[in-house]
Amino acid sequence: MKIEKKMCQDATSQSDATIPLWKLVAVFYFIACGFSWLAWLPLVLGPEGLKVLSTPFSFPVFASVGTLGPFLACFVAHRWEAGNWRAIRFLPRRPLQWSWLVFGPMLILLSRVFVFSALISEGGLAAWHWHIGALAGILVPMFSYDLFGGPLFEEFGWRGFLQARLQRSLPPWIASVLTGILWATWHLPLFLNGWEGIPFPLFLLASVGLSVIMAIPFNASGQAVLVAILMHSVFNAANEVLPVFLDNTSIRQHPSEGLLIALSLILVAVALTAFTRGRLLHRA
Repeated sequence: MKIEKKMCQDATSQSDATIPLWKLVAVFYFIACGFSWLAWLPLVLGPEGLKVLSTPFSFPVFASVGTLGPFLACFVAHRWEAGNWRAIRFLPRRPLQWSWLVFGPMLILLSRVFVFSALISEGGLAAWHWHIGALAGILVPMFSYDLFGGPLFEEFGWRGFLQARLQRSLPPWIASVLTGILWATWHLPLFLNGWEGIPFPLFLLASVGLSVIMAIPFNASGQAVLVAILMHSVFNAANEVLPVFLDNTSIRQHPSEGLLIALSLILVAVALTAFTRGRLLHRA
């Protein structure tokens, strides 16, 4: 009887100690935004931003330092939740899951390059002079500055922590949408520096679409953060190869490029959500 009583007490204490999801997410997001926004403050106040400071600051350096916010928040919030530092899974475990290191980036190329190019190219197929070989050039920026400018550290937080935690209690597609909204909002101070050249509402829409797309390979790989890092890096690097990929194809002037980027991501995201019935290949 004493043993049974002790087991019941232990179970009750563990249940009482469980941290509500909203508190966990709030702590994570507070740390992520707090660190990043402080790191970006010189950019916001500098000559390219609010012009409070006259000294110019290096955008690549300060922006990259700011990406450590989600990285640090991931481990601190997990430490609070679980009492250890094993916050994420970096590599796939099963042999088939390793294939998503290739299929994940290919899914990004499908949406960001091919679907977007189909939307922005004028005329019929015969008028599309796409240069497929140009895609080989994506490897250089993907594994250099586009990797360190966000994907390498951000994805520990956005997919590795936030997506993984939210879909424990929420339908995966809703978890992905919420992750995309919080991800986009985290970038807000950079828009005061003239970053991206795209209105925030379109950036928000694109981030939500991209978040849903990225969730599928992330889940299918056993929630391996490396898959998310590679996908994020491919997305960033796509801007470097698209002009060469489109070659001399005539492109539309309206609607705007930003709207077509968001639309291409949302279209693929909706199709994948319907195909997976909202599960996004997540296994409880």
